[in-house]
Amino acid sequence: MDKYKIGELFNNCMELFQKTNALYRKTISNPETLSPIVSVYLSEVYTLSEKLKLFLTLNEELTHYEITSLLSFFDRVYFELKEVIETRDRNTSWLYSEFENYKKQHEIVERMLRDQIQQLN
Repeated sequence: MDKYKIGELFNNCMELFQKTNALYRKTISNPETLSPIVSVYLSEVYTLSEKLKLFLTLNEELTHYEITSLLSFFDRVYFELKEVIETRDRNTSWLYSEFENYKKQHEIVERMLRDQIQQLN
C-alpha cells in the first residue's frame, strides 16, 4: 500500500470529522438562533464527504468496511444536522445519538489508519 495515499485518506477523514464536529457543536449550542452562515458550513461538510467518497472511488484498494461504515454514519449525521438547521428544532436528541455513533466509528478509522501509516514507515 502507498503510505501517501493512506496519509491522504487519513487527512480527508480527519478534516471531515473536524468540520462536522465544529458544525455539530455550533448547532446544538443554540439550534433556535443559528446564523445563516451555518448553511454554508453544512454545504462544506457535504462537499468534504463527497471528496472522501470520490477519493475512495479512485483508490478502491483503500476501501475498508470501517471506512464505508464511517460514511454511512456521516450520512445519518448530515441528515439530522440538516433537519435541525432547517427547522431550528430544539430537540437535538436524534442528532446527539447519530453524532456519537459517527464519532465512535471515526475513532476506529483513525486508529486503523494511524496503525497502517506506522507500519509503512
